[in-house]
Amino acid sequence: MLQNGDVIDGIYQIVREIGKGGTGVIYLGCHLRLQKQVIIKRIKDNAAGRMNVRAEADILKRLHHTYLPQVFDFLIVGSGIYTVMDYIPGHDLQYYLDNGYQFPESTIRLWMAELCDVLDYLHSQNPRILHSDIKPANIMITPEGHVCLIDFNVSLDGETSKELQGISVNYAAPEQYRYAMDKLYKGSSSVELDGRMDIYSLGAVFYRLMTGYYSDPEKGAPYPITQMDIPYSAGLKAVVAKAIEVLPNRRFSSARRMGEALRNTEKMDPEYRKFSWMQILSGFAGGILAVAGVLLVYMGVGICQQDSWKESYRSLYEATEAGDETRIVTEGTAMLNDFLLKGYMKSHPEEKAEVLHAVGDSYYRQEQYASAAQYYKEALDSDEDESSYLRDYLVASARGGSYVDAQAAAAQYPSARLGDAELRLIEAESDYARGDYAGAFSGAQEALGTASDRELEADLYGLMADAAAGEEDYERAAEAAVQAAQTDDSAELLRKAGSMAFDAGNEASADTVKRSWYEKSLSYYERLCARDDPSYEDCLNRALALRALGRYGESQRRLQEMRSEYPEDYRVLMWICYDILDEAASEGDYSDVESDLGFVYDSCRHIYDRQGAEDEDMERLIGIVEGLE
Repeated sequence: MLQNGDVIDGIYQIVREIGKGGTGVIYLGCHLRLQKQVIIKRIKDNAAGRMNVRAEADILKRLHHTYLPQVFDFLIVGSGIYTVMDYIPGHDLQYYLDNGYQFPESTIRLWMAELCDVLDYLHSQNPRILHSDIKPANIMITPEGHVCLIDFNVSLDGETSKELQGISVNYAAPEQYRYAMDKLYKGSSSVELDGRMDIYSLGAVFYRLMTGYYSDPEKGAPYPITQMDIPYSAGLKAVVAKAIEVLPNRRFSSARRMGEALRNTEKMDPEYRKFSWMQILSGFAGGILAVAGVLLVYMGVGICQQDSWKESYRSLYEATEAGDETRIVTEGTAMLNDFLLKGYMKSHPEEKAEVLHAVGDSYYRQEQYASAAQYYKEALDSDEDESSYLRDYLVASARGGSYVDAQAAAAQYPSARLGDAELRLIEAESDYARGDYAGAFSGAQEALGTASDRELEADLYGLMADAAAGEEDYERAAEAAVQAAQTDDSAELLRKAGSMAFDAGNEASADTVKRSWYEKSLSYYERLCARDDPSYEDCLNRALALRALGRYGESQRRLQEMRSEYPEDYRVLMWICYDILDEAASEGDYSDVESDLGFVYDSCRHIYDRQGAEDEDMERLIGIVEGLE
């Protein structure tokens, strides 16, 4: 056993033992020539006989990545076998779990994105490298807040290492667990392992971080993360849920795909309906709502609750105005789970119901109808007099494919009265969920005759648009979507009108009809972009509508505006390139195309290749440009 102060190979001095792993003893050391701290791992004798240590060291020494430790050396000194690598300061994730830390969504996203990046790097090596032991204890968090993936002693290399020597049951993929059991009891296994094994383990780590529970390699997650009331967005929960699917073919096909999905959830731009209850925000700001002091036994607690509620309420309002899906789900669920705010909501159930309904709306917009129905139901239970909660609960249930007995539900909540038009809407939603688009369209159209308010009318027109699109009647779908937007100019319905008008233009055969629909589409995106903090998707769709109309110069100007805000988005540059090419084609003059594309295409291609994205439009552009050379 090495002692503090021992020097190995005249270069590495032992400082102290800092841990023991399944296959080695770990020491903090000092590189005497470089005067820097290193990690020295001595492989146990029984492990050395089972492992191709030199092969593993050679694999690791050739790896260079921001989120991996650099391996410096591989040594055989006497009977001892050692690897020497970077010392990574900080704590591992297991330390933070053991000490009860909780992390905000921004931190979770950063770490997950970095780990997807490093896994994509490992899985892309030739021969391929699988980590095979991803767990909190093997993920270091540096003082700068970034990850470093450590401990490759059970790595699999497609060419040199055929054995899986150990697993961490709480984070092992189901197929990895079966492989290990087969090897243990049968001596061999027919199970094939690939990168999706690491993807599962990565998802299991974040399932543990976000929920506090372990995923089981035989039974899967104990509770569906998408249905849990935890302070994380629906998009993030969906990424984790897909990563820990029991069947490998239902997970992300690669770490790159998982990283792309994570980035896409950041750009999710929900189609919001503004909450009527948000209109009283100015009252909150001015201190209109007050609690009579004589009714508070603990005045300080009551004031603290109210102040905290007002601040959280204000932030949630801002999230809806900004159209930020991540914030609304995260902040809404955080409010519902906050210990201090629970006391306030207990005394103000109607306001709790409004937050529940807001979160339900968010899930509905993301087409997660079961989760939406759950939140609508809780809102209804908190405020049984609100008929819109009952209607939305039944509509979400119908959209999700659940059997809906509207009459029975109405009888259960007699204070929340549903009118004939609302009952007909629910029936039409059930038709839509069953794929009876014609029945859904006619049912919604029939209900319009007795609709009692504009919000209900807008919902009915929206359903008609969806039903017509289901029948691939894009012009009729666009007409209904336009009616919905004229009834209620919420961002949600303006987007639907813009999108469906564009689709109608694409499908129209006559040029005049095409142009008419493209003009309508552009008008809706112009209205959306004129609002405060327009979204990425709205701005991009405005540029694409201009391109469809042949207004290439205007389209390029709009894209150049986006370029300053999204400098690392290759799609903005890609569409600028298409504008240049389309304009040249329309004029029949390609003489200046190469010089016009110039730096724009080079930058676009560089970002695209660096991100490792896969995009049919970009691949087509590459083919076009290469054909010009």
